[in-house]
Amino acid sequence: MVKVRYPKIGMLALVVVFAYLTFEFDEVQYFFHSLGDLGYVSVFIGGMLFAFGFGAPFGVAILATLADEVNLLTAGVVGGLGALLSDYLLFRFIRVTFNDEIDRFRNSRTFILMDGVVTRRLRPKLVRYISLGVAGFVIASPLPDEIGVAMLASVATVNEKTFAFMSFVLNTLGILAVLAAGTLA
Repeated sequence: MVKVRYPKIGMLALVVVFAYLTFEFDEVQYFFHSLGDLGYVSVFIGGMLFAFGFGAPFGVAILATLADEVNLLTAGVVGGLGALLSDYLLFRFIRVTFNDEIDRFRNSRTFILMDGVVTRRLRPKLVRYISLGVAGFVIASPLPDEIGVAMLASVATVNEKTFAFMSFVLNTLGILAVLAAGTLA
């Protein structure tokens, strides 16, 4: 039996490929267009999926297909609230779900080598700001929020209110970008 070092990350890659292949079928695209009948409830669900690593490809598809049927600003806020709910759950339970792989990665030679190079060449305050920026980018993008949330939870001392504000703003911006791209397609 083959032992997989990062099974959750591998599974995420498979889900992305599966989602892409699934959306090649006209029936699936029709189903997601029919979600427009639910209006902003569908946008909220799309926002929730946008934040979860395994759901992000499906969340992006829902949001992109609904883009022509909703007000973009309202949909951005509603989707941002859905993503905030997902991120808050991730923030509260991240140590249970991904902590084992994060710890394993922190103890890997690659991470130790990169961390040593970075900490020798950059000031700790600058490393912290860069980490916050990378975490913010990950949260705003359709990349798995688990990574950005874990970075915020482990690198910076962030209280729940600050985290909630950051999550809402960053996810809303990311969702607005997906919605805008959906209107162009």
